[in-house]
Amino acid sequence: MKYIVMVLSWVSLALVVTTSQEVLSEGIPYEEGTHYVALPIPIKTRQADKIEVAEYFSYGCPHCYQFEPLIGAWKRELADDVVFSRTPAIWNPDYQVYAQTYLTAQALNVLDQIHVPLFDAIHNKRRRLNDPEQMAEFFGEMGIDPMAFARTYSSFGVRASYQQAEAKGRAYRSSGVPAIVVNGKYRIEGSMAGSSAEMLKIANYLVEKERNLKNKVPALKQPAS
Repeated sequence: MKYIVMVLSWVSLALVVTTSQEVLSEGIPYEEGTHYVALPIPIKTRQADKIEVAEYFSYGCPHCYQFEPLIGAWKRELADDVVFSRTPAIWNPDYQVYAQTYLTAQALNVLDQIHVPLFDAIHNKRRRLNDPEQMAEFFGEMGIDPMAFARTYSSFGVRASYQQAEAKGRAYRSSGVPAIVVNGKYRIEGSMAGSSAEMLKIANYLVEKERNLKNKVPALKQPAS
């Protein structure tokens, strides 16, 4: 079953890449308010010279679990002028633990090691990992010192990052996860896009839109006669 899901995910990704190029080449735009939403107050991105794509997600979300193979492959093909980030959703006690765990893994520089296995443990193996002690045990199984996890989980740096994630989540105004926010300006949700693959097509479109905007040279003012 997992093999079939992965094959379907790669097929969907191929459709994302090819179809998005067709959409752009034919000049058929996605419509604001129909396929994506412009945020009322844009969010400042970390690198002004880059186009930022942020995934709003939670380890507790089954749709995010299904989306991971698609967006994981998609982000590996991004151009050099695009940076990818994630913001964990913080909506309930379980999501709070998952969000703080994500930020802890980020602080420990072990995200690549635990990101997919943690999704798999929660949704495929049905493990209850909704408290810090269980998470510390899971990290230990992954070869990461449980004590280092516990210290970092409750550290000032992770708490500060947690508060920033909360603020971003409010600014996103998303009704669900997964969602994609392009350059702090546009939010894409599955309910508007229609499918996970379509979300990535719209993301491609909006990235190109932002790229064109950044590359646009302002017209020179004519000297007064």
